[in-house]
Amino acid sequence: MSANKTDKTAVQQYDNYPDPDAIIHFGDVSEELVELVVETLETSEFLSTSRVDLPETTLFVEEVTDE
Repeated sequence: MSANKTDKTAVQQYDNYPDPDAIIHFGDVSEELVELVVETLETSEFLSTSRVDLPETTLFVEEVTDE
């Protein structure tokens, strides 16, 4: 039952943000690891990342399309 409550809370947190293609939620990790993941994803010409101001470290990933 607590898993459903946790899922509902997570969904409510993201309601104020655009709908990304992927959400990466980091637990208790170093800032260096987060930066490594961001830099790695940004090397792709097909992905864009953005960090959001939530209580935990969260990274939104979106596919970039040339239109």
